[in-house]
Amino acid sequence: MQLDLSTYVPGLLLWLSNRVSSSASSLYNEKFGIGVTEWRVLSYFKIYPWTTASTACELMGLDKGAVSRSISLLVENGWLDSRPQGLRKIEYHVTPAGNKLHNAVFRLAMAREKALLDGFSASEREVLIAMLKRMLGNLDGVQRVGR
Repeated sequence: MQLDLSTYVPGLLLWLSNRVSSSASSLYNEKFGIGVTEWRVLSYFKIYPWTTASTACELMGLDKGAVSRSISLLVENGWLDSRPQGLRKIEYHVTPAGNKLHNAVFRLAMAREKALLDGFSASEREVLIAMLKRMLGNLDGVQRVGR
């Protein structure tokens, strides 16, 4: 028995994700001084202002250490602001400088998405997004396999 990597969906998703993320990180670092994780964190706090890092980790499925390092860089550069909320909670939101950075990276990210989906019709794109959302919905079942 061996995997057929040309049809093994988790492998294809991982390969695609790794290649897209790696090239995005290199490009964003070169142009803006941030990597793809900082971009994801910045985008998260743009969508959900004044929320916590732990909430961001849960929603995005990112490692707490990576998110913490990203937040530190974003705060240090004036792209995120923070406020204490209770004894041990800190909430974050995007600053005006962070909005400017976000918008610049956003334009590039959307151009990259357009290039990735080149040749897909609008209906194919809708089907792809629906299927990806269905797979996300199946993750709890995937995590239960073999337990």
